Amino acid sequence: MKTASDRLKTLLLESQTYYMTDLYEIVLADGTLLHYTSCDIPLVVGGTAYAPLAVERDGTTQTNDISVDEMSLTIHTAPDRMLEGQTTIMQGIVAGRFADAELRLSRLFSPVPFDIMTNEIDADYALLWWVGRLNIESAGGTTIEATVASATELLNTKFPTHLYYPPCIYTLGDISCGVDLSKFRVNGKVTSGTRSAIQSDLTLADGYLTNGSMRFTSGKNAGVTRTIRTNSSGTISVVMPFYYAPEPGDSFSVLPACDKSMNCCKGRFNNLAHYRGYPFIPVPETAY
Repeated sequence: MKTASDRLKTLLLESQTYYMTDLYEIVLADGTLLHYTSCDIPLVVGGTAYAPLAVERDGTTQTNDISVDEMSLTIHTAPDRMLEGQTTIMQGIVAGRFADAELRLSRLFSPVPFDIMTNEIDADYALLWWVGRLNIESAGGTTIEATVASATELLNTKFPTHLYYPPCIYTLGDISCGVDLSKFRVNGKVTSGTRSAIQSDLTLADGYLTNGSMRFTSGKNAGVTRTIRTNSSGTISVVMPFYYAPEPGDSFSVLPACDKSMNCCKGRFNNLAHYRGYPFIPVPETAY
């Protein structure tokens, strides 16, 4: 159920003229907030600045049951349109910045026309219209195709959720696993390197970071995460190259991986009490 403010109700009931546009708020997995509007000029609504972005969407279908509703978006953007810092929107998509992002669509009903002289518009005139998970279907050139599924998509889970497998069924660091990742996150700085092999000031054991993750916190690659192939003598090799060759002094953080075995759970993370693998299940055999 949508809740409109009293000011918006009065506008819609009593005014013969009002002006509409869409407001988009995208919440990336790392917490970054992006604000765009389908209006062709920048808007300030309730103290939040919305940048113009050419977005085409189909109509939204919403029901009162638990079916999964979906909305399709077509976004047109210039190849050099920046996401933040020195990363373009297209580069952010390829780097996975938009994975598991949440999109909030609001409809703005303004009592004044949209022009460059428009002052800040009160947030009471915005109505939250849609909330869902953003999924990038394709991106290339100047066009991005995406879908937004309603939150009921999260109900599409298999039951029972816990099955019997030899490896642990939990994800490292989730609420069921219980490992505090901050205790195992190691910060470092680049000394030299290429897009796929980074020399650093770390002195970790060879192979300790295999299948772990590396995330830059400064420089041109800030906010981009890559899976680590292996590490040796301070050199970290990643599976997929970064967009830019890191500069000396760029900072990053690394996390080791869990291979979901009892030995790793106990020896690396001291977390055997939360281990939920079943390594002693007999292997399947065929009886003749």
